[in-house]
Amino acid sequence: MEKALLTFIGGIAFASFFNLSPFVFLILGLALIAVWFPKKDIFFSLGLALFIFGLSAFYFQFRYSVLKNSEPLEDNSSVALTGLVCKDPQLDYDKQKITILTEDNKKILVSLPVFPEYEFGDKVEIKGKLRKPGMIDNFDYEGFLLKDGIVAYMSFPEIRLVEKNQGNKLVASIFSFKKKMASAMEKNLSLEKEAILEATILGNTLKMGNDLKQRLSLSGLSHAIAISGAHIVLFAGIVFELLLFLGLWKNQALIVSTLFVLFYVFFVGMPASAVRAGFMVSLVFLAQLAGRRISSLKALFIAGFLILLFNPLALRYDLGFQLSFCATLGIILFGPVFNYWFKSAIKNNSLREVLVMTLAAQVFVLPILSLNFGYFSLVSLFSNILVFPVLPMIMVLGLLLPLLNFISSFLGWLVAMFCSLFLSYLLLVIDFFAFLPFAKAETPLFLFFLLYFPLLFFLFFQKRKEELEFFL
Repeated sequence: MEKALLTFIGGIAFASFFNLSPFVFLILGLALIAVWFPKKDIFFSLGLALFIFGLSAFYFQFRYSVLKNSEPLEDNSSVALTGLVCKDPQLDYDKQKITILTEDNKKILVSLPVFPEYEFGDKVEIKGKLRKPGMIDNFDYEGFLLKDGIVAYMSFPEIRLVEKNQGNKLVASIFSFKKKMASAMEKNLSLEKEAILEATILGNTLKMGNDLKQRLSLSGLSHAIAISGAHIVLFAGIVFELLLFLGLWKNQALIVSTLFVLFYVFFVGMPASAVRAGFMVSLVFLAQLAGRRISSLKALFIAGFLILLFNPLALRYDLGFQLSFCATLGIILFGPVFNYWFKSAIKNNSLREVLVMTLAAQVFVLPILSLNFGYFSLVSLFSNILVFPVLPMIMVLGLLLPLLNFISSFLGWLVAMFCSLFLSYLLLVIDFFAFLPFAKAETPLFLFFLLYFPLLFFLFFQKRKEELEFFL
């Protein structure tokens, strides 16, 4: 099963980066299947793999062409359109971004002033210049928007509210609750701390200024702030343990925890990293419910398959999906190798776990970081060790702060006081490592990959060696 899922993902990856016809793989695969069908040997398996590979590549090209052909015909054209705000608006410190679903079922991204604020379900009329996304400083803005089904964008057009509450009432209630949580955080915390907590708990990173984002990147702690797989796993663990504490049986707690995890993934905006982790956690919980075990690698491939089945453009144009998938793959493949190396030297299990997970994840994400940002952090290992113990407390207190604030302003203030202390420590670590002169490495790409592939080969060799020693 893992091979078939990996082949599907490989076909999507091939079509994402190479504009070649998939019909060669389809025809060759069908030919091998037809000739070797009675035997079902290695050539039959090869034919089946080529067919799946070609089919997934064709699927990507088909979905991309459908979205591409639905773009407006003229760039910079003046239009007047009516539509619904179909997603939770994203509030920045100097603007807001809303996604409009037009009457002909096209999604348009619209940038507006901060005030007046718009909400999910608002029906609006817009007049302005409609722009087709393209390349911006070597960044494929078109593909970035197309992955979310957005075919055009408008910047600060004329806008008029026609009618409110035209969207799904349940979804509107969820987004309204999320907005109230953000208001409670804003009320009780300073601007920078509130921006970090919103990113960590609610998935809104727009309030973080470019300076803070740069410091996070240099210190290697971007993943600690933005919603990631680690946040979803931590949330799942908190909910599961809380339900057991409240008296639920294990199977009941597994079912309810799965529902809470899926709800939380939707609540934070369904970023690819959270969706991937949500699928994996749900698969693990459901397997335990059925009295079975599922390997981490199989759960990862199933999660990747499901994400790409619904959105094949995510692999190419969603950096969060790339980093999350590759980091998890690195932990699964090379975590045991690093754990074997450090087991005798580091007796503290928690410290060794942080080292192992950080190093194993970095193995597969370093090329992606180098290609996208031109550098990678040299201090991420040390910064992660220092912040790892406080992240669970920040998440627990960050969830409690708005919830208790609804009950009593004093309780909200009290929790915010403790949360602020942990956030101050987090900012202290971020700033210390970000301003070190050797915080980043700007290795030329050809030199980086010249050093990287021997390292990758060495780690695979060590993994095989460890597996051989285990069986002997």
